[in-house]
Amino acid sequence: MNRRSWSPFALPLAALLSFGPVASSPSRAAAMPPEVLEALLAAEFARVGGDAEATAAHALVAAQASSDAALAERAVESALEAGDTFRAAAALERWTLLQPQSARRDALALRFHIVQGDDDRAVETALRLLGDESNLAVLVAGLEAPYPDQGVIARAVLRALLVEPGFPQRLDAWLAMAGLAQRLGDGTLSAQWVDALVRRFPADPRAGLLRAERLTQRGEREAARAEVRLVLSRGDLPAEQRRIAAEALAVLGDPEGAAAAMAQGPQDARSMTLRSTWLARAGDLEGLRLLFNEAEALAASRFAPEPALALLLGELAERLQDWPAAERWYRRLDQGEARDRARLRLGVVLARQSRFDDSVAALRELQGDDSADGAIRRDAFIAEADQWESRRRRPEAESALTRGLAVLEDDPGLRVARARVARNASKPAEAEADLRAVLARDPRHAPALRALGSLMLARGQPAAAEPLLASAWAVEAGGPTAAAWGEALWLLGRTAEARAAWQRGRQLDPSDPVLADTLERFGQ
Repeated sequence: MNRRSWSPFALPLAALLSFGPVASSPSRAAAMPPEVLEALLAAEFARVGGDAEATAAHALVAAQASSDAALAERAVESALEAGDTFRAAAALERWTLLQPQSARRDALALRFHIVQGDDDRAVETALRLLGDESNLAVLVAGLEAPYPDQGVIARAVLRALLVEPGFPQRLDAWLAMAGLAQRLGDGTLSAQWVDALVRRFPADPRAGLLRAERLTQRGEREAARAEVRLVLSRGDLPAEQRRIAAEALAVLGDPEGAAAAMAQGPQDARSMTLRSTWLARAGDLEGLRLLFNEAEALAASRFAPEPALALLLGELAERLQDWPAAERWYRRLDQGEARDRARLRLGVVLARQSRFDDSVAALRELQGDDSADGAIRRDAFIAEADQWESRRRRPEAESALTRGLAVLEDDPGLRVARARVARNASKPAEAEADLRAVLARDPRHAPALRALGSLMLARGQPAAAEPLLASAWAVEAGGPTAAAWGEALWLLGRTAEARAAWQRGRQLDPSDPVLADTLERFGQ
């Protein structure tokens, strides 16, 4: 195997290199042979003086003169810090003699072998660590640590472990290796681990979800949906795996199926919130009404319903356009993050009941609350602007957003909202200036990309709009983005690509009104 010369590498050794525990224990220090104590003191003086090489030399002397495994550990750490190959190997040998079984030693040995380029010894050490399943995280951390070779040997270790008969037959270990390979930048190796995992554990629901992911990556969405539904059909599916599978089904374009799957088993605010989201995406008003009744019954069964459940009931009432019920539930929230969200929605609900002055007052109270979450305060300024715009009072809408920008200092969401107001007021230059200011600071800001692309499209510039909308889709896929992107492609004569973009949007948001309107306009 290729052996490389030692070179220093980053390790979290600051605390470990301290010899404080020895110095702070007079009885322990007194029990040490004089030569050991002398070497330790010399090592500490060298460490304080910043002489890593001398620290390693004295620490090794102390370890070899003592039967204390802790001193051998410190000698290894000191040698690693100094980049001293010879002393690191000697200290590891001493440590092994004193303490044959040690996960901590194996963790440091793994890093030593990787930096040495000795992947055979690294694989042996990795397998020894995996003999105890509690060491999985230690192994992952050791392989993922930064190395001078940019992970070349770590990836070689992963390739060797893939075909190693002694690798543990535990799905969590296989999943960890697949994820690690991905993080180390080797997608092919990660895919090989996933393929092997699926073959090795065919009956495990997590393997089924991975099969679905692989099918999705190949564009076989219907087959992927079938795989997820097969996972969800298991009666013994753990609650957390059911949630993951339901979310996968929703992403694959079946929000109603996802909601139905999530309705199985015990319910709480989290599961009901997911169901609400998916039923709303599917446009299932009857399903939302039934869910509201179910959530009300759950709240009534408790002495004091949790804030998340009360917030959900307010949001469900809003979706059902039962404004008085939404107001009642929002007013019941008086603490925590849910309270700030409820205050924001209350401002909107009051306006829906033609109580415009009350609405603006509620929103402005929230805007001025320094203790409220910053994102919610931002949304309060945007909500006020929306109220003014709905009454065709655009100067007041722009003023609300400008006030918000003064308070929240150039918030990108407020700039995008102000650009929308400017565009609606037939001020495209002002709108473009706000959007480009956002993108100058964050080129991947999806709402700004989408808004600027749409602005270019409205100006009759599909060639300028298309790359912006393609970037917006790559960052944050959704129905409105697909609608505008497909329109730009269509106007450029790329009709097959336009249909593909629209189809992707329909798979994600089948009931999105913007996408539906675009498809109708283009006869699709």
